[in-house]
Amino acid sequence: MMFLYWKARGKDNNFSAVLDNGEFVGLSYTVESENFLYVYYLAVIEEARNKGYGSKILTKIKEDNPGRTITLAIEDTEVCDAPNYEMRLRRLEFYRRNGFERLNMRVNEAGVWLELLGTDNTVDYDEFIELMKKFLGRILFRIIYKYLWNKKREK
Repeated sequence: MMFLYWKARGKDNNFSAVLDNGEFVGLSYTVESENFLYVYYLAVIEEARNKGYGSKILTKIKEDNPGRTITLAIEDTEVCDAPNYEMRLRRLEFYRRNGFERLNMRVNEAGVWLELLGTDNTVDYDEFIELMKKFLGRILFRIIYKYLWNKKREK
């Protein structure tokens, strides 16, 4: 988490706490490219889940970025034997209800396959990778995305 806090000092990153009547209920972390905004992290504390906060956070992100494609990644729902498969499907359905669609692009972050979702399908895979390189830095990118080479999966 300290890495995200440190990176938030940059002009293309935004780390936001979400409060309800002064009580912390969650947070979001976004990273901007020229053409889209990537929701790198979105979390609602367990006690506040299923109360609409996640949808409100996404609505606020969209309102603050009119006309801009919003993207994010979830654990790959094609991995049917994953122990948290039902949770993955619920997460996909949550994002669909909030205006996100599958982009038919996947990345492998530190050995975990993720699928990208977006508010429209204008996100370019190579642009996404360039954003991650810029955000993470050369060394951390190579550590996190070491599985990327020769294993890129697109439908």
